[in-house]
Amino acid sequence: MTLSEAAAWTAAIATFLAVIVALLKEELVALWRRPNLAARAQLSAPDCHKTEITFTNQQTGTIVDRWPCYYLRIWVENTGNVRAEQVQIFVSRLLRKHADGMFKEERQFLPMNLRWSHTKEVFTSGISPKMGKHCDIGYIVHPSKAATAGHSVPGVPPGKVVMCLDLEVAPNTRTHLLGPGTYRLELRLAASNSPPVPKTVELTLTGDWFDDESRMFADGVGFREVL
Repeated sequence: MTLSEAAAWTAAIATFLAVIVALLKEELVALWRRPNLAARAQLSAPDCHKTEITFTNQQTGTIVDRWPCYYLRIWVENTGNVRAEQVQIFVSRLLRKHADGMFKEERQFLPMNLRWSHTKEVFTSGISPKMGKHCDIGYIVHPSKAATAGHSVPGVPPGKVVMCLDLEVAPNTRTHLLGPGTYRLELRLAASNSPPVPKTVELTLTGDWFDDESRMFADGVGFREVL
């Protein structure tokens, strides 16, 4: 091959590679510049803690009642290097542990989004790199207030706890109300510029209520990630 032929081949290859890079520029950039959503579930503050639900008179603004309750949340963080836009946490399936030790799907459960803590949004506008935000899994009111809150579940005796999943709406099926048992929630963390990331959390409700937070988190509620 002569020098002129080699030069022609080199120029042709360089032109071909330049075209490929131009066509695939966005895809190549996305390989190293992208959001990455991660979540943790741990049964301790600030993710999970005892608090109060307060009720106020809409006209006067005065507090008319307070209910003790426990809130369980997951911490969602963007570990990538680009802001995650329009982030949502979707509950795709609810499973319950049966007597044989197997988790089986609760087929009456309606899959839908959870709500973000404090703002109660279904979609949060974004999470910047190395930043995070809490998303509510659900809450447990004191058993003495369960009926008033509309959290009664057939088969669950008075005095036993019921957890209310903090879904975008309360379905008429009432499958967002969980009585004593062990459950798994299959979640999908997604953003408009990031594909869904699967996450599974396990929740155990013994049915017992304890006013002391440390006792409640030891003997009343279990909450953990499932690998």
